[in-house]
Amino acid sequence: MALDIKIYEADGVALVRLSGKVILDECDHLKSRIIPLVTPQIGQINLDLSGVEFIDSAGLGAFVGIKVTSNKHRARLALLNPSKEVANILMVSKLDSIFDILTGAEAQGIIESLAQEKFEKDQPGAAPPSTRQQTPSVPSMPTASANPALATSANQTPAEQIDSLCRQAVEFMKAGNYDGAAQAYQRVLQLNPNYVPALNNLAIVYEKRPEWHEQAAEQWKRVLEISTANNDQKHIDRAKKHLDFLASQKS
Repeated sequence: MALDIKIYEADGVALVRLSGKVILDECDHLKSRIIPLVTPQIGQINLDLSGVEFIDSAGLGAFVGIKVTSNKHRARLALLNPSKEVANILMVSKLDSIFDILTGAEAQGIIESLAQEKFEKDQPGAAPPSTRQQTPSVPSMPTASANPALATSANQTPAEQIDSLCRQAVEFMKAGNYDGAAQAYQRVLQLNPNYVPALNNLAIVYEKRPEWHEQAAEQWKRVLEISTANNDQKHIDRAKKHLDFLASQKS
């Protein structure tokens, strides 16, 4: 199966959805589509690997080359939802330790928020990025009480309220409403200040806008603090990777 590549771009974030086999014959095609995304306007590139059946050594080399290029331009590269076969290949080749790999709800939230027809590059009739609606350069920080849609029922338990707010946050992310998502997660943290999934996801929301990066770093430091206390290595490693990325954006 020939490698199919679809690219979506919005608010300085790119999503590349790959389907098929990443093998030698496809590497030039792969690099010719992804390398041009590494520009000052793109701060994060996400490769959706859920549809990739197999990667050979040349394909792995292409991924490493793309990561090196991204690092040089201070862009974050993340691999999303690799299939079981691909995850095993990354593990055996010991490349899982050098890539930022996101799975589950976190990866799905990124995919669903970007994989929309209006964000697809090179689609017929699509407006060029410069003509799309741009995010205001200095938006105010969202506040947890600003969105009436976040109202929860007094009959709900705190756990039910948290579940409801997290589901609302995911819907906001899908719609590209980062203010709404931030507000929802802030409400969750009012109910449970140490709830790591909300801290983690709020930090990711804050990374969507460069002017919110300071708040993102604060959230990741909190994730690191709590995860260290709980000996949660997965979130420790994730927080450190994100903090390194945010630090690289300052220098």
